Amino acid sequence: MNEITNLTSDDDALRASNTSLSSESAYSSNGNAVPLPSTLNRKESVRSYKLRRKLKRHKQMQRLVSKDGMCNVVHCHVKYRGFRFMSDMFTTLVDLRWRYMLLVFTLAYVLGWFLFGIVWFIIAVSHGDHRNASMNATLDFEPCVENVNTFTGAFLFSVETQTTIGYGFRSVTEECPQAVFIVVAQSVFSCLIDAVMIGCVFAKIARPKKRAATLKFSRNAVIAQRDGQLCFMFRVGDIRMSHLYEAHMRAYLIKPRVTEEGEIIPIVQYNMDLGYDTGEDRIFLVWPLIISHVIDEKSPLYEYSAQDLSTADFEIIIILEGVVEQTGLTTQARTSYLPSEIIWGHRFCSSVVALKHETDKQYSIDYAKFEDIYEVPDMTRASAKTIDQRHHNEEEEGNSKLFLDCMQHYMTNVINKQHPHNGVHSNRIVADIPLREVPLRDASVRRRLRGLSSKGNNGRLNRNSDPLAGKRWHPSVVRQLSVTDTAAVKDETLKNNDESDVDDEAGETQGLLSRQDSRIARESNV
Repeated sequence: MNEITNLTSDDDALRASNTSLSSESAYSSNGNAVPLPSTLNRKESVRSYKLRRKLKRHKQMQRLVSKDGMCNVVHCHVKYRGFRFMSDMFTTLVDLRWRYMLLVFTLAYVLGWFLFGIVWFIIAVSHGDHRNASMNATLDFEPCVENVNTFTGAFLFSVETQTTIGYGFRSVTEECPQAVFIVVAQSVFSCLIDAVMIGCVFAKIARPKKRAATLKFSRNAVIAQRDGQLCFMFRVGDIRMSHLYEAHMRAYLIKPRVTEEGEIIPIVQYNMDLGYDTGEDRIFLVWPLIISHVIDEKSPLYEYSAQDLSTADFEIIIILEGVVEQTGLTTQARTSYLPSEIIWGHRFCSSVVALKHETDKQYSIDYAKFEDIYEVPDMTRASAKTIDQRHHNEEEEGNSKLFLDCMQHYMTNVINKQHPHNGVHSNRIVADIPLREVPLRDASVRRRLRGLSSKGNNGRLNRNSDPLAGKRWHPSVVRQLSVTDTAAVKDETLKNNDESDVDDEAGETQGLLSRQDSRIARESNV
């Protein structure tokens, strides 16, 4: 009962510690230390120390992939698990730890010797070799196996037969055909055991998994700007002189997701592009390289800022694959980065590779500086999405201003050419800027170019006289010219190929402008 009580108390304490994870993370995110109890006796302090150790192990188990590449995954409640593993015996043996592998290796041979020793002892007993052992010298009695009178002798004879070390004091005679058959069967079994066991040991030794131990990843990753774009960067290196063939990188972001229907998916993989389309993910890993992922609208880090990163819940898994030069087998090295291991506003130092001696013409790689980083001054802490929105707004404002200036200058140029003596527009800047040079990338600019809807040729310029025939005027352009009568401005810009029609139209336009100037003057007086 006391043991049950202790177990339940430990479980309750562990559950209490797990529920306090959120409060502890909240205190740490606010920059305050976790509050400690005011008084603790020796027993409570020891218990709290044990809980901290359990809590620390619990936090470590929350990581999917450890820094050395081990996956923290345990498969539970699998039906027919043993049968499934035994059906793939070779892979099961290769995956065993070395201590279990050596145990299986030894048991395979010892059990074979023991089983065939029992068979040889049964043959000797059935033939009466042990009873007539003392009469062999006086009587004409030939045993099946000479000098196999006990089980120990039968076991030693089994070892001599299976290991093919050669017969000496004990040997098979031609008296028993079954003994000859057992010799052949044990020889075949010996070859089979040798092939399987030696093959498993060789495959385990030559596994490319151990090649990943000489591939080094940086402990921390950084986020900084490269060529005006935010980039997620980490460093990778190979400390061996032999190189990997066809080395390439992959990266995944793992985090939970909630669907629109409210379904909670605990683990979702998001691909992080490392340059697959451009071939930048394939690397020549001779010296340490800085691998970068551009944080654009397709990146899962697009909406994360420096503040969001401190409280984010995700894990970035990095995978490096390549072909081992010695064996031709594919190896894979893995690591992962938590949000706490990603440093915002820093870059890796580039002083890792240096010329060792000018006479030797060799480069020296200093792995003591492999983890060195430095802070980028005046680094923005906004997300890539916020930065893109700022650039978009600035570009839209610039396009809108350029559009209005171009249209105002063009309208002024047209009116001043038709009425060079008009004092109202004499102070306008004359510029002949074609409308086709106005940037049309922005949707707002295209909306401004929609113009006014009119019938017939009203609101359009003459195709023969104006290079912008077919373009409609926008009301904002008319307001920029301080003209209230839109129809008057449209009629004012119309031309005719006949000179007489142009003179008549100029007179009518002059009258309209004079009436308009008087109307503006009255409004200003009022």
